[in-house]
Amino acid sequence: MIKTQIQLEEWQYNGLKKACQGSDRSMSDFIRESVSLLLKKSTSPTILPLEKIAGKYQPLLEADLKGHDRDWVKSIR
Repeated sequence: MIKTQIQLEEWQYNGLKKACQGSDRSMSDFIRESVSLLLKKSTSPTILPLEKIAGKYQPLLEADLKGHDRDWVKSIR
């Protein structure tokens, strides 16, 4: 498994907490199952053909990048 963090709105957190208490399950387990159900229902492909995304993104100048992105660019050059 991969460990990750998410931010929830307060109403989402409170609803999730109540749902987990009623089912005697952990929040992590509840979230994993919810994500699995959502992904199984998803009809959109996870990988889009290049033709669908061509022209959507424009390169930025290095000066316009955030510090961590600028460092990453330098590390791969």
